[in-house]
Amino acid sequence: MHKNNLLANSVRLALVSGAMATAFTAPAVFAVEEESADSVERIEVTGSRIKRSDLEGASPVTTITAEDMQVEGNFTVADALRNSNLNSFGSFSERSGSSAQSQATINLRGAGSSRTLVLIDGKRFPGSPTLGGASANLNAIPMAAVERIEILTDGASSTYGSDAIAGVVNIIMKKNFQGLEFNVGGGSRERDGGLTSKEFSVVAGYEMDKGNITFAFDHQDRKGISDADRDYTAAKINGDYDTAQAYIDTDGWSYYGATVLSPDYSTASASLLCDDLIAEYGSDTFRKVKADTHWGPGSEYCMYAYGNVSYNKASIDRNTVYVDSNYEIAEDVEWFGRIMVTQNKSFGRYAPPAAQWQNMAADNPHNPYGEEVLGLFRWVDIGTRDGNVDDYNQDYLTGLRGTISAWNDASWEFYYHYNQADNKSIGEYYLSYAGLAYNEKNGIDLGSEQGVNNMKATTLTQGKAIFNQYNAGINFDVFELPGGEAGHYFGMEYFEQDFSEVYDAQSEAGLIGGSAGNSSGGDRQVWAAFYEVVLPVIDSVEVNLAVRYDDYSDFGGNTAPKASVRWQALENLVVRGSYSEAFRAPALDQLYAATTFSAETATDYAFCESNGIADCPSGQVDTYISANDNLGPETSKYTNLGLAWDIIDEFGVKVDYFNLNIDNVISQRSSTSVMEGIADGSLTPTSTFYVKRAPTTNGKLGKALEVGTGYANGDKLEIEGIDVAFNSSFETSVGDFRINWQNSFITKYIVEDAAGGDAVNTSGWAGQPDYRSNFTTIYTISDHSFSWNANYISSTYETKEEGKLDDWLIHNVSYGYDIGSFGTIRLSVNNLTDEDPVLSSDGKYEDPSLYNNYGREYRASYTLKF
Repeated sequence: MHKNNLLANSVRLALVSGAMATAFTAPAVFAVEEESADSVERIEVTGSRIKRSDLEGASPVTTITAEDMQVEGNFTVADALRNSNLNSFGSFSERSGSSAQSQATINLRGAGSSRTLVLIDGKRFPGSPTLGGASANLNAIPMAAVERIEILTDGASSTYGSDAIAGVVNIIMKKNFQGLEFNVGGGSRERDGGLTSKEFSVVAGYEMDKGNITFAFDHQDRKGISDADRDYTAAKINGDYDTAQAYIDTDGWSYYGATVLSPDYSTASASLLCDDLIAEYGSDTFRKVKADTHWGPGSEYCMYAYGNVSYNKASIDRNTVYVDSNYEIAEDVEWFGRIMVTQNKSFGRYAPPAAQWQNMAADNPHNPYGEEVLGLFRWVDIGTRDGNVDDYNQDYLTGLRGTISAWNDASWEFYYHYNQADNKSIGEYYLSYAGLAYNEKNGIDLGSEQGVNNMKATTLTQGKAIFNQYNAGINFDVFELPGGEAGHYFGMEYFEQDFSEVYDAQSEAGLIGGSAGNSSGGDRQVWAAFYEVVLPVIDSVEVNLAVRYDDYSDFGGNTAPKASVRWQALENLVVRGSYSEAFRAPALDQLYAATTFSAETATDYAFCESNGIADCPSGQVDTYISANDNLGPETSKYTNLGLAWDIIDEFGVKVDYFNLNIDNVISQRSSTSVMEGIADGSLTPTSTFYVKRAPTTNGKLGKALEVGTGYANGDKLEIEGIDVAFNSSFETSVGDFRINWQNSFITKYIVEDAAGGDAVNTSGWAGQPDYRSNFTTIYTISDHSFSWNANYISSTYETKEEGKLDDWLIHNVSYGYDIGSFGTIRLSVNNLTDEDPVLSSDGKYEDPSLYNNYGREYRASYTLKF
């Protein structure tokens, strides 16, 4: 009886809602039909603030719809952008074990996430404090509330500001929604089993005579992935265990296990108690491994298999409330507002703390040398380092907009935008050096319950970013040209950013083992004025001019101009071109952060050459990274030439050539580069750039123990390529077909370093594929739809132009069934053929930014609309 009542009520609600929707929309539809004979709707397209009727503008814009995101197998907004062919070299995703583990970014053209501006409904979305305030965290944006994503692949600093050097991602949210929509879904990764992802959302909208309110609640959670759950990330030793060499034949093993360095650092030895550790924890946790090629002849490590306990992919658990509203408060004046509040929790895991045991006593039972030495230890009794990150993002926007009928219906807008991001990271089970010293001073057994408790430490990192913005502008027509009236836009903007990231005092003092980072903070105020004009020179030619002046409180002002041309060569052919100059201000953390610590992976070629090691292995080196408050802005020039051709009504093609040149590139020199530069004399040692080595023995260079690096201006970057897109949509007697094929070719990726080194085109090298493609086809017949998405990344050279790494082709398929008033069911399989990510020649998974490790995943979702 209950089921029948529920069904009957659901049907009644659907009928009533449908009738209400018809009543609300009928007058509006009639008005549009009545108006269409005399006028064409003008809309705002990403890249310009002037509304126009032409959808294909002078700058290339790629659109990803909500349906596209579903059929391509995307779970989050970050997934949708990460799988785009325009995300050329990959971007940061949820990475276990750091305060940024919950974050996700977008990296257009391989130019870096800090050079890609993210907008929400055409308004700037501020950067995350965890990312230094320079890059937006896409995981703060709810998937359910997104209507579409527009990607502008052209310089847009003249319109939106400094960080639009490589392009703009404009996320268009649902507005003026009517009715009620529920969605629930889940997914299971075949290799992990069980329910590995869940989603639930509600979207509701109500329309009044003078306005609308749209509400959305979105919940998504996805489990992390441990290294041990994938063969290619689990700890392993290749070949004969007795002859294997550390870091050449090992993966997922660290010399931070129970390794002791000789007093003169000439050799490394396994702890005298290494065999006891192997007996206690197993040979899959501790193991003696030869280190002749990594440290020096006769060396041996007692290594620890961190790959058997650590995570590489962090989890996400996100809840978002989104509200958008507008209301006509007077004739030709409308109020609008937006609220978006997101809470995201993430869990990640590192292996137990890896930390130096400084001044190890001569009589310590681990010490084989009989005098005070340095140990590289894994403090396993403390437990795994677990990272719990909690991000809380509040975004509020309110404003007024309207038209001035007395001035040819000029439109104006003013808004205030406030965003506050609070990110908190708690790290459990780190090593307290104070506790270790206390145990040693008081003779407390390090392995006893008291001794372990004394050494346990909890770390805390608290990031905060506050953004206040005021923006006003007016769009108007003033004079007429042969092609029509000239459209103008003038606006002014003021915003301020306040950023801080505070570490606990013990971490800052260097008293926590296995922890990295230091507090930083800064603020800046920016005011800007911008102007744009569209000049319809003749019916077929339109010239767009734009200029923006920004004045930064911390380094001065800059003017960014842009010019573009749109030529309607034929009724079905648009030819376009643009040239823009831009700049990017340094990120606040690059200017003001305190020196931070990182155990970076690097290759010490100078050591290998001096010691006659032919196959030079990479390994971890203690690295200290310094900020630079003397940094200046980057400057860039962006050229785009292209065409959009509707060959027939059902088939179109777009081709765009682009060239991006960036001068005074702000970059952090890698540890490998610092070691090479100082060794060959091309880099002068300073307090920022330095290498501390073990003493030279018998004329042979000692191992690098510590490297200093930092940020500087100077390098040049050139990126060149071609985008080709095919779109087709046609109806047949056996169903309807829609095809979308997006391709991006990178023909040049050249970094010219400030030291005057050779400029080499690295496009096609590892991590920098020269071709990405995304192909989607949807077949619809009656109430059924079938889709196939193929995501392709070309093969690359492993080192320079030697050694080929595999290409990567992922197939995602889905089936949808529209049950009418009873909703829609969608079943999908992502990575149908269960492809592994591309691995290096020695079987290592080294590029999670480009290739994901989810494997085959089955997903199902159910949507019900009223």
